[in-house]
Amino acid sequence: MANWKTIGIVSGIGAGVFGLVAYVTRLKRANAQLESIATAKIHSLKLDGLTIRVDVELKNPSRSSFNIKFPFVKILYKDKVVGTSQVIDKSIKIPAYGEANIEAIMIKIPVTSIFSIGAGLIKLLVQKQAAVVSVKTISTIDLGWKKLPYEKSDDMTLNPPA
Repeated sequence: MANWKTIGIVSGIGAGVFGLVAYVTRLKRANAQLESIATAKIHSLKLDGLTIRVDVELKNPSRSSFNIKFPFVKILYKDKVVGTSQVIDKSIKIPAYGEANIEAIMIKIPVTSIFSIGAGLIKLLVQKQAAVVSVKTISTIDLGWKKLPYEKSDDMTLNPPA
């Protein structure tokens, strides 16, 4: 009788370990399949600075749903950071085979930063020329028991305001 009890316990532990490994493997695949698409456009260009609006679309083509922290966004011009978004402690649920849209992340670039870092960027925009910037999206995927970093960079063209 003791042997059957031992066999049952060992079998239960083995099945639990197998299930846990399968679950972790599936979640890691979900991380690799998460896709983010950022779009940026000039919201305003005034004497007090430049405001850029960034919208981020998160796509989950996997069968696992999970939460992701509100993305932190950096704007880089010629590999130098010219502006960043606010840090917001908010979780966004992305359903299995679903999407989540985060709209109107405003990045204010004050005049002091414009003159020190982004002078070339402003010069192009004032001369009504397009400027290429990098938009870096940084977040954390929350799987409940584990958090995985997520980072993606997109190059995009800012067109001057009409």
